[in-house]
Amino acid sequence: MKKIVKYLLLILIIAGAGAYIYWNQHKKNIIKQTLENALKKKTDSLYYLHYDSSRIDEINGNVHFYKVALQSDSAQQAMLRDADSLPSAIFNIKVDEVSATGIDVAGLLQKQNVTAKQIELIRPFIHIINTGTDKPRTYSSEDTMELYKHILGRFKSITADSIIIKNGTVVITNRKGKALTTLENTNIGLGHFIVDSTHNYDNIVSYFIKDVRATVENIQLPESPHNTRVNVEKIDYDAAAKTLKIGGIQQYKTSNSKPVIDLKNITFKGLSTSSFILQQQFSAESLSCNGGLITIYTKGENGEKKTGSGQFSTELFDAMQVGSIQLGNSKVIFINSSAPEKAPLVLNDVRFNVTGPLRINEDSNINNIISNAQWQLQCSGFSVLTKDGQYKISVSDIRINNATAEAAIGKLLVTPLLSEDAFMKRRSVQGDRYDLKFNNVRLQQMDFKKLLAENKVEIGAVSLQPQLYIYNDRTLPYDTSSKVGKYPNQALQRLGIHIYIKKLNVVNGSIVYKERGHVSEQTGTVQFDKVNATLSNITNIAERIQANSILNVQADANFLNSAALKTKWELPLNAGNASFNVSGQMGTMPAPNLNGVTQALGMTTVKDGTINSLNFNFTGNDYNSTGKTVFLYKDLHVEVLKKGASGELKEKELTSFFANLLIKNNNPQNGDLREGNIAFKRDITKSFFNFLWKSVFDGVKHTAQGK
Repeated sequence: MKKIVKYLLLILIIAGAGAYIYWNQHKKNIIKQTLENALKKKTDSLYYLHYDSSRIDEINGNVHFYKVALQSDSAQQAMLRDADSLPSAIFNIKVDEVSATGIDVAGLLQKQNVTAKQIELIRPFIHIINTGTDKPRTYSSEDTMELYKHILGRFKSITADSIIIKNGTVVITNRKGKALTTLENTNIGLGHFIVDSTHNYDNIVSYFIKDVRATVENIQLPESPHNTRVNVEKIDYDAAAKTLKIGGIQQYKTSNSKPVIDLKNITFKGLSTSSFILQQQFSAESLSCNGGLITIYTKGENGEKKTGSGQFSTELFDAMQVGSIQLGNSKVIFINSSAPEKAPLVLNDVRFNVTGPLRINEDSNINNIISNAQWQLQCSGFSVLTKDGQYKISVSDIRINNATAEAAIGKLLVTPLLSEDAFMKRRSVQGDRYDLKFNNVRLQQMDFKKLLAENKVEIGAVSLQPQLYIYNDRTLPYDTSSKVGKYPNQALQRLGIHIYIKKLNVVNGSIVYKERGHVSEQTGTVQFDKVNATLSNITNIAERIQANSILNVQADANFLNSAALKTKWELPLNAGNASFNVSGQMGTMPAPNLNGVTQALGMTTVKDGTINSLNFNFTGNDYNSTGKTVFLYKDLHVEVLKKGASGELKEKELTSFFANLLIKNNNPQNGDLREGNIAFKRDITKSFFNFLWKSVFDGVKHTAQGK
């Protein structure tokens, strides 16, 4: 009996030793065959696995595989393709080294459980072939379960305390090999990875974003339906901290290597992974960005909205919601997509803050995004040239607050690019040269939604300080074209945009009109200082006009630094030859103060006299005016001038003598008050303001002549 036991023990020892020797000699092949068989059964033999070498420590559960490749069998692909059963994606994977520590080798061989403390993949290269269309399809719950089954295979569970990927590359191509998406230098740390049959997973993506720290050096995304492509650089995602940091995002037109969007140092905080997993929505509490370049393509003419219709690309997600946004110094470029050859509108030093939720989806454009958010915008300004190339329009220090419906502009300038002489040399007929400044522009009760959605400007109140300088040269030939229908209230009706301003306040403005006289060839200047005015009901919107058809103006000024002037205007907004009404009062001033105007433009010098007051009230239309003036003055004496041989102005003595005989020196005179009748026929080749002052002068002339 003892001998039998000894023989049995000897046989067991020999068998154990043989098994041990056999295992050490063949363990690599056993594990390799086990892995290959499991892979074939899980993928219908579509893939085969091979590696150059391995190092296995079954005692401590440490394994290392070198030069690992998981590739699809081309013959099997062809057979599946002929059977119309090619999967939606084919994977080809190469890894320099796959290491696992603390692995349960027995569980792996028994195909029950796979557990490991750490799995590390060094320099993996993953090539994903999209076998369908270029546009990625929407994944359903069935896709998730299918992926779950492929990962789990015949194992009951797969768990790992951590999975580490170092220096990985992912390339997604279409069936023809065209690159759709590329991820370069990817590093991932994934914790608490588990797949088993006891969990109800809504989406397998949760493994990769709920407990992960990932960095990617660069991502190139596929072309979008809007013919753009996106590049994202230096991504750092920290699931535990709920943050995503991006070094830069560039968006390009597919036909151009110059970026249309280039933003730097973007940080999302308070990320919601559940929204991303379940609804493919990117949701965050806040977004901050240092700024950069943003290009918005607007629609063109032919009745389309010209501004605010720029389409946003959403290659990164189906929808986006951010609680607050801070955008640093950026350049925003608006390009007319129907006329890209035109100079773009460039906003400099734009800063944009959103304090309310901002939502973006595939159909979002600048209109509905801005309309449905609480935001503030600041901008140092922009400048554009007018169509004729003679003026530059500059706007500086822009501030807009959508939450309070307010906007402000530090300065708005219309600056001529040519000097007065150069400007007039280019003209074949008379015309005004403008140099306009509008300071401290304030807009209140502004309806941004109507502006963006309906192309309507509706503002409750506007205030500004204008400084207007106008020059004309009367030595040029007259412009004989008709000015009928070109009154300011009539021109308002022809604006390319619907507008309604309830009230516009002019604060401490100035108006200077300078003219070179036709006969004297010298310049005279009419100046209005301390201009304060209120304009009410400025509109060309039909329903507004139906409710109130009059544009009312009340304007006060200091005339020639001498006399206080008050005026009232009633301008019709109806089409056609509707009548307007103008009335006013001017206070006292020394009559010789008029010489800055009368000498150069009227060839007359006022030698003496005092103007006590001037009152006027008249009605006009496109062709004539009628009304009255009351012009009170005393001791008025004038000299009529002529141009000397050397160009100087001197008195025409005989003409002056008769002029003073004709002019009444006083009004009232000998107790009689004279009123001047206005009955003036308009020269339709002259401007609206020429018609106004000529109408007033008609009554003044009749008063001075005693008529």
